[in-house]
Amino acid sequence: MPCSSANTTITYIEERTVLAEREGGPIPVRRRERPDPRRLPQSTGNLIGRDLDLARIRGRLAERGAPVLVYGPPGIGKSAVLSRIAREAADAGEDVVYLSAAGLESEDIVQELFEACYDSPGYLPPPKRLRQLMGKVQALVVIDGYEGSAESLEKLLDAIPGVGLLLSSTRRLLGAEAHVLSLSGLAEADAIALTTAEAAGTASDPAGAVTGQEAAAIGELCRAANGHPRTLLQTAALMRASGVLSVAADPDTAARALVASLDGDASAAARALAAFPGVPVSVPALAALAALPSTDAADAALAKLRRLRLAEPAGPAHTLSNGTSVPRGTGGKSVPRGTDGTPVPRSTGGVSVPRGMSVPRGRQDVAGYATRLAVWVRAAARAEVAASAAVVVAVLREAVRAEAHDPARALARAAAPLLGHSLRWGAWGQVLALGLTAARNAGADDDVAYFEDEEKARKRALGLLLGLGGGGIGAAGALASLGKGGSVFSAQTMAIAVATTMAVTAVAVIGVRLTGPVTAEPPATVITPLAAQPQPSVTGRPPTDTFRPNQLDPGPDTTRDQGPGTTRDQGPGTTRDQGPGTTRDQGPGTPQDPGRDPVTTPRPTIPRLTLSDGSIDSGGSVDARATRFEPGEEVTFSWAGPGGGGELGVRTADGKGVAVLPDAVPADLAAGQYTITAQGRTPGRRAGATLTVRERPAPEIRFTRAPSSVVAEAAFEVVATGFDADETVRLTLGTASVATAVAGGGGEVTLRGDAPAEPGTFSLTVTGRTGDRTARTQLTVTPKPPPDLSGRWNGYLDFQDLGGGSYEGTRYGSDWVEPNSGCTFPMGGAEVHLSGKSPTYTGEIRWIYGSGGQNCDFEWGAATFTLSADGDTLEVSSADPRDPGHRISQTLRRN
Repeated sequence: MPCSSANTTITYIEERTVLAEREGGPIPVRRRERPDPRRLPQSTGNLIGRDLDLARIRGRLAERGAPVLVYGPPGIGKSAVLSRIAREAADAGEDVVYLSAAGLESEDIVQELFEACYDSPGYLPPPKRLRQLMGKVQALVVIDGYEGSAESLEKLLDAIPGVGLLLSSTRRLLGAEAHVLSLSGLAEADAIALTTAEAAGTASDPAGAVTGQEAAAIGELCRAANGHPRTLLQTAALMRASGVLSVAADPDTAARALVASLDGDASAAARALAAFPGVPVSVPALAALAALPSTDAADAALAKLRRLRLAEPAGPAHTLSNGTSVPRGTGGKSVPRGTDGTPVPRSTGGVSVPRGMSVPRGRQDVAGYATRLAVWVRAAARAEVAASAAVVVAVLREAVRAEAHDPARALARAAAPLLGHSLRWGAWGQVLALGLTAARNAGADDDVAYFEDEEKARKRALGLLLGLGGGGIGAAGALASLGKGGSVFSAQTMAIAVATTMAVTAVAVIGVRLTGPVTAEPPATVITPLAAQPQPSVTGRPPTDTFRPNQLDPGPDTTRDQGPGTTRDQGPGTTRDQGPGTTRDQGPGTPQDPGRDPVTTPRPTIPRLTLSDGSIDSGGSVDARATRFEPGEEVTFSWAGPGGGGELGVRTADGKGVAVLPDAVPADLAAGQYTITAQGRTPGRRAGATLTVRERPAPEIRFTRAPSSVVAEAAFEVVATGFDADETVRLTLGTASVATAVAGGGGEVTLRGDAPAEPGTFSLTVTGRTGDRTARTQLTVTPKPPPDLSGRWNGYLDFQDLGGGSYEGTRYGSDWVEPNSGCTFPMGGAEVHLSGKSPTYTGEIRWIYGSGGQNCDFEWGAATFTLSADGDTLEVSSADPRDPGHRISQTLRRN
């Protein structure tokens, strides 16, 4: 598997990882015009009861100052909310990267994000360059189902500094530096609406499709479930299949009947998903695990499980819906609950499964899964295996736990090179570790050696990638490990391995680059440990080009390719095959070697010049890297082309004969073909490279940041780019001008405005000095959420939300004796009712009549309530129900 640095690639040869030297500058990458749209979730239907949550998330994202974390227990609706936000933003023209992170390692998440934004197949950037590249991405990144550690999340945030980030988790992973929103169950009215619509199978008039008795049963179940969406949806699926009242009477029996009704393929698919709970399984992998005849059969089985709410999408894969149990809402039965108040799914052996379904946990069952998955991995495309990395790791872990070591070893051996070659190095590391455990327990020495060597190569590559230098195994260790177990490798394989260990230790790595496996090889030879080979002189310096892996055939007039009588290719009695007294063994002064060991004599080298990019837009830049010069030799860089030429600068070659000139392009170079030259101390020591300069296209005027929705009357901000420096830019919303600002030196402009009071969808436009210099997107203005009056007021009233904008205020604390009448207002008694819309509400307050504490009587009097702009005071005016001309006024203040 190849890897790229200024000088390093990693290549797979016969499934083994080999580091090798590479010429050239940084790996060129091309940013996609838009992130890969295939990763976006499908459009979702109406989300009942989530308008306020969506508005809060949109508002936090519009600030773009900190990541937004939505957390809550499994099944609470996090994925549905994140999918809606992602689709809205994408439909509004915003760049969006959506990723389901279930089962992924943090480093693999970062690589997925890079590949979504950049078209550079087989390239793993080092952290510093990755941060620079991702810093140029101004997109909304949505990561669903992140379950890594808080420390891993911090590293993830550092790797993507320029994006707006929205992610979900079952835990609160971020502190005060982020916007953290807890997602809870639905309000009772919304829970009933969702369950009724699903149970009735109609969204047009769900309430009309159920009887009054059924509606009452649904209401009781919704209260028992505490508004937990997944529980409600699964309950509704049972109701569609078994009837509302039968489910309400005995949910357990209905659930068992539902599971028992699954046919062969759907049942096998459900059991495979249940065996690895929470792990996303792709359609091809599911077909293999469940021994289904085809991917079409797996698709059909999943469709049935989705209809029954037993399975749910996780990106392009599916998982079993955790805790597919139904709340016991009738007959005095209760639903088990966790500390957060949500229903606790029932489990079998610690694994959440549908009632009535057993979970395969024995060695034979797990061995079967591992064996079938290994067969699929060997035949599958590399991209398919990479997409199924999480399930490969999960199956391996279960196989090792169940001591099914031989099937685990075979699966790990099949999957490891494909995951490494796919740059899913987090999963690769786990597969190597699990495979090593399995191989040791199975007594498979060859596989133990393979997994140990691959892990050493992985760690070394990661060390180089992080700029940690040349730790790890040396040339002897590399050859010894390649020769372990009598493995047969070609001479070309040996040369590449030697090249790696000799050259890679001093390389300043700038990334990992994959190359294809070597296929054209000379006849195979058995490689033995280096200790059994003739050793080169310890005093001689290996020639610079001796170990270049891509120069196994240097051409005519070189040491390797000469005819009979030359140093390398002679017959018996020649340098290679002679005994004592031959050319190789002679002392100083022989004709062949006047005082120098021929092994250590450097061959003349031809200088070489490479550019970090051979084609650039005008105004761009490249780095020039000259190699094969003598250490300490001065190298002069120059250019020539349309309009003339000139010197670019002088650099001194380092100890490896390398001289690098950054920004090797004159300013304001016109479009055309140019030659960049590196000249050493003599005319013959010269190298050149061609550079193409293109006309820079006019910058596209576009929004780099704009909210897709905003609450009525709320402030919002947009950022647009592509304008000229100091160009005046106007922002309009619909037909109304909102703001003007002047673009900065980089052509970027920030404009701020206020949303209108009336909800709706408006065209959001930025326009420069002329009408054609414009960009448009859409902005949805959502209604302002009503003020929440719940809480304590005036030190004695506790307002409770009754739903639908209605509140009831009850007295808390101790009983109170009204001084004029001497009558008592009891603690816990209702004293205020109000309803309506801000800022004016109507309602009633409780009046008391009596004298000296005798003949006490209470009556309700009509009242109006006016809420202040800051929402902290209520002005109350009420008429005496027995004397309408008598009114009182009072101010209630929020505690």
